[in-house]
Amino acid sequence: MRMSPFKVSAISITFFPVRQRGVALISVLLIVAILVALSTQLLSNHNLVVSQHQNSFEQNQALQYAYGAEELARQLLFDDFSISGPGVDHLEETWAQAVLPFKLDEGGYLEAQVKDLNGCFNVNSLIGASGNDNLARLKRLFQSVDVDRGLADLIKDWVDIDQVTTGFGAEDNAYLGLTPPYRTANQPMRHISELFLLNNIEFEDISAILPHLCVIPSAANKVNINTASASFLYSLDASISIDAAQGVVESERSFLDVKSFIEANPEFEVVAPQLGVTSEYFEVHAKVQVGESTMSLASLFFRNTETGEVTLLQRDFAKFFQSKVVVDIDADS
Repeated sequence: MRMSPFKVSAISITFFPVRQRGVALISVLLIVAILVALSTQLLSNHNLVVSQHQNSFEQNQALQYAYGAEELARQLLFDDFSISGPGVDHLEETWAQAVLPFKLDEGGYLEAQVKDLNGCFNVNSLIGASGNDNLARLKRLFQSVDVDRGLADLIKDWVDIDQVTTGFGAEDNAYLGLTPPYRTANQPMRHISELFLLNNIEFEDISAILPHLCVIPSAANKVNINTASASFLYSLDASISIDAAQGVVESERSFLDVKSFIEANPEFEVVAPQLGVTSEYFEVHAKVQVGESTMSLASLFFRNTETGEVTLLQRDFAKFFQSKVVVDIDADS
């Protein structure tokens, strides 16, 4: 018997070279790496956005707390006038008591204080009719805090309107030779930080004189005997001794009028016309921390001595805050 022929289909098997399989694996790994990098970048951007919003939220909270401290101080100054009555301001009144650091619900803290600017030397009093007399007073003040008296001449030349050099002072001819060059202001100071622009002034000198100086938008140098520092009182006249000035500061000061002050401290009779027991200008300084955000605010207020109205004149968000809290290390240890 003859068997019929049959066909056997050929099976074709294709083998990829080893090199092509490696390229495919590397391609897959590269795609995975790109996806991981993209995911990481997206996650990083997301975290950055969340962090930015968190910082913005905390900064705004700190700002609102600072505004609250400012408004509280304004109300205290007005209440002092309306309740206690006009005529007397001293350091035992409510407005003069510093708000010690206290914790906030958001995990931060707030501290605030009010400074009477009629208790310190007004640098803008170096211009005007009494400019030369006040320059002599400023030199005595610097002498009392062991600072070069020539710095007073520098301040005088900075705020006066002429280009005539005063003593050890400096005008444009000195400042234009600096790098970068600049000119003297030749106008009243707007901010106490202008002291840093004075020619060859040292940081140590500024640290020593800052507590005794202030900037008031007036050429007056009115002195509140109930709040003035010892150095300021000493500077008023050459006949006043530093011991007498220190004795006034160390006593309980709540004089109702200048007459009673002179009776208790006859050395000051020579400067009686410059003295007073009320204040018009105040600086409110607050520092707030919420989370990682910190806000410092200094606000200048004017209080009308006739109506008690308190007016905001200036805000400064960059002033350095000096706490009045003193830590006793020995007691803590």
